[in-house]
Formats: sequence, structure tokens, C-alpha cells
Amino acid sequence: MKIKYSNNEHVFNIHEEAVPFLSFDMLDRLGVPNLYTTRYVSYDPGTDIGEKGLRLALMSGEDWEEAKPVLFRNMKAVAEQLGVSLDRECITFQKHTVNVHKVSEEDLGFDNMSGREVPVDGLITDIPGVLLIAYGGDCPPVYIVDPVRKAIGLVHAGWRGTLGKIPAVAIEKMQKEFGCRPEDMHAAVGIGICADCYEMGDEIFDLFAENWSCEDAEHLMKRYPAKDANGEPIEGGKYHLDLMEANRLTLLRAGVPAENIAVSNVCTCCNSDVFYSYRAHKLENEQQAMLVNRYE
Repeated sequence: MKIKYSNNEHVFNIHEEAVPFLSFDMLDRLGVPNLYTTRYVSYDPGTDIGEKGLRLALMSGEDWEEAKPVLFRNMKAVAEQLGVSLDRECITFQKHTVNVHKVSEEDLGFDNMSGREVPVDGLITDIPGVLLIAYGGDCPPVYIVDPVRKAIGLVHAGWRGTLGKIPAVAIEKMQKEFGCRPEDMHAAVGIGICADCYEMGDEIFDLFAENWSCEDAEHLMKRYPAKDANGEPIEGGKYHLDLMEANRLTLLRAGVPAENIAVSNVCTCCNSDVFYSYRAHKLENEQQAMLVNRYE
């Protein structure tokens, strides 16, 4: 797969066998199964030919009973590459909240994904062998791992979740529920849209200034000059939000050591031929982030 990176850091490992996916090198080195899917159902690196159209999400207007067999087959194929069954999965019900749910045995299983009523954008667990799943189509997932207390978390961090510091909400809940310490944690800000592609209105700058600080808003949001039809700068412009940096700061301020934080250098919008992207008007479906609690 031809992926454009924002820098030369080795953040991800690419897996092109079976259903292709990317995984965080930092989490791989910890021995924690993790992934982020692409558009590809299959890909042959030898010929650079792949089949696109991987369907993992129930999209708006789709019927659950009609979609269920296809989603199950595809999710099962992806999960099996991490060595886990869908019987042990728990999935988010994303509505851009900062709600984080502690997973119980009753939450597990593929059929539970159709029956949730309360919006949940984050999941945490200390149950061995559990598979956490979140979706993304520009919004980055944030993976959280505590190898000491043997607990994990996975959150969906769009601009609203990022504004509400959902990674910190998950970390605080992991401290309360499992006795975790942030200094023991490793965290990764996953694949999502880059600042260059993420144009926002002035009201979003105002929200960050109000809920974070003016200094933070100025650091996280830069006004890019507008351009005319010929590409020449004109007066005015739009703010652009750096979701990756905002979530890195949230993790850092929540107590996760800087050396234990990995940040994506891949943009969904810049790579809309490889990933589904709302801002690129190519959201035919969505990617899945997966994280497994390998600890016994």
C-alpha cells in the first residue's frame, strides 16, 4: 500500500497478509495486539494490486439484519489476525461524547453491537482476552495500555471528544476502577485527519480557548490563509485543528510519560485512497481500531 507519512518516524508496522492493517510499533513491542484497518479487503505487495471495499461499520440508513452477515464475516476475519474471537469483543456506540464505559462480561459478543442505547465513545477493561473496538473515518482512536495493572482502554477522539479530553477521562476511570497509575501507562494517538486537512470555524477556536486556555487554542489551532481559484493567498482564512497534538497533550497532562506516547504520522484525508475519510468525501464505510487485553 502506498501511504503518505507526515514524517520519517517508524510509528507503524504494515501487515499486508490476509486483511491488511497497520499496528503501532510501540504496542507491538509491548506484545499488545492492536490494529487499524484500511479500505482493503486484500492486498498483494508483490503486484501492488488489492481489492478495496472492506465493510466493517453499520452506516446510516443501513438495516442491521441485512448488514449483519457481511459485518460478522469481515470483523471475524480481522479479529482472527489478532488471535481473538468476536465472542470476546465489545464495541463503542459513538456519538462524539466523553462517555467511557467499564466493560463487563455481559457486554461481550458480536450481537451486542446492535442493541446499545447509551452513547459510549470510550471503553476500558481489565478482563483478560477482551477485544475493544472503535470506529474512525477521520477521528483518531486513542489506545491506552497499563501492563502493570493489566488493563486497557480505547477511545474515539473526534474534535468534541478531544475538546472534552476523553483520553484523560478514560485514564481517570482506569485509575478509579483498576488502580492504574498513569506513569505505568503507554498510549498511542491513532490514525486520523491531519491539521492541514482539518479546517474548522472560529467558534471551535473559541471553545478550545474557553475550555482549555487561550495559549492552548493558539498552539493547537493555526489560521491558514485562504486562496483564490489560482491558488494565490487572499485575505482571511480558516483555523485548522491539530487533533494529534491535542490528544498528545491530554495524555501528557494526565500523567503518561512522554516516552510512552506514540503519535500517528498518517492522515486519513491525505490517504483517502487507502482509508475512508469524511473530509475527503470518501466515507463509504469506516475503519476499525482494535485493541486486545492480552494480560492474564
